[in-house]
Parts: sequence; C-alpha cells; structure tokens
Amino acid sequence: MRFIRQSIALAGALTVKGCSGFVAGMLALGLITGAPIAHADGEKQMSKRQTCNRLTHQIDHFEGRVLKMAQERDDAAWEKSTRDHVEGLKSRRADKCPKYAEERRLLARAKARAELMRKMVMTAFSGGWF
Repeated sequence: MRFIRQSIALAGALTVKGCSGFVAGMLALGLITGAPIAHADGEKQMSKRQTCNRLTHQIDHFEGRVLKMAQERDDAAWEKSTRDHVEGLKSRRADKCPKYAEERRLLARAKARAELMRKMVMTAFSGGWF
C-alpha cells in the first residue's frame, strides 16, 4: 500500500511540474503494476542468431566502408581506432557465436604456427644470428 501511495504522489508531482495527466497516469500505472519501463541494459533483447548477424553486419560495415574512408583520407588515428573497434566487435562476436569462436581459434593457431616457421627460417638462413 505504501508503494501505491508513493506512486500516486510521484504522479501528482509530475503533473505539477508540467507533465500531462495522461503521462503521469501511465507512469503511476506502470509503477503500481510493476511493468518494466525499459530493459536494464538499455536495448531490446535479441536472439543469439540476431546478435551474431548484427555483429557481422557491423564488422562488414566498419571493415568495408569506414576503414576505406580512413585510408582514403590518410588519417592514421582514424584507421587505427577503426581497426581497434573491429577487433573489439570480432572479439564480442567470438564470445557470443560458437561458429566464429572456432574460426578465431583456428586463425590464432595458424598465426602462431606461421610465427614459429618465420623464426625457424630466419635462424636457418642467418646461421643463428637472428
């Protein structure tokens, strides 16, 4: 009952400050019934597939358009920040989408092997100097 009184008092305070009666009434009704006004994280809930598709489209946009614009304008800081943003998006996508997580693991393993081969070739052809 105390909660209802507080909600009604809040609605009354809102009408005094210039809020319309309808809006105040809807707010009071939402507070009384406990209906969520917005999600806690600020965005609508999406399925895993929708999230993966959204992240993939964002990655394509930043790699395909924004990065090209930064390169065309010779802006090194913009290019670097765009690459960092794309890496963050790829990391989030790998966390949320199992298909891309496996792809990321395979690429990391291939990169490590390539680095090992580079070191071996440098050692072999330089006589151990490098």
